[in-house]
Amino acid sequence: MKRERIVKMLREKLNLNWNDYMWSLLRLSKGNLIEKSDEISATRFVYNALYGGGYQEDYMEYLLRFENPLELARDQWISERNVNFSEELNHALWNLMDKDDAGQYYALDKDYTPASEINKTVTVREFIEEHPDATFDIMTPGGYVYLTPEKAQILLAGHGITGHAGHRDCVMEVTAEELLNQEVRDANLCDGIWYMLSRSIRETEQNQNSFEQGVTMC
Repeated sequence: MKRERIVKMLREKLNLNWNDYMWSLLRLSKGNLIEKSDEISATRFVYNALYGGGYQEDYMEYLLRFENPLELARDQWISERNVNFSEELNHALWNLMDKDDAGQYYALDKDYTPASEINKTVTVREFIEEHPDATFDIMTPGGYVYLTPEKAQILLAGHGITGHAGHRDCVMEVTAEELLNQEVRDANLCDGIWYMLSRSIRETEQNQNSFEQGVTMC
């Protein structure tokens, strides 16, 4: 599910980047278009390759940090085209992550929060309080909960809300205490909605205790 969401978000950005790029080309003269023929071909190649979603999750999630992943990946790929790599774009993406200096030259997307940067101890309550005007689509251990800003405030006030167990017809009741005290394990902002994965903190502690009990100290 995480990979599907990453691919979906990357495709949406790529479409925006591609449309902006095409509009920029329409303002150019025929002579300038001819001069840009190599760049245009490279942009189309990178767009099609990335749109397929066949690259590693961490590569694609790294590109999501930027407003224009298409431009970033294209420029890196062009800079390496004179090297004979069997998977040139794959190597270019690896180089981007390895150097990790693209933020100095390309604008970062301020609305994107990588899952790896979310504090593992943040509760659902704390996350909602930090985003009071947001909408949330939460996958919990017991099912799914969709919160508008109004419903989120009702939940924070201590009132229960309804969710579903994987199908809209399978309605379930969720108490404020049960949901607000869960731990946020993953969160991504897409089209104004926070898609979140939560789980019981007690479950996390039990997993850690089970691991510790299975370790024998010499």
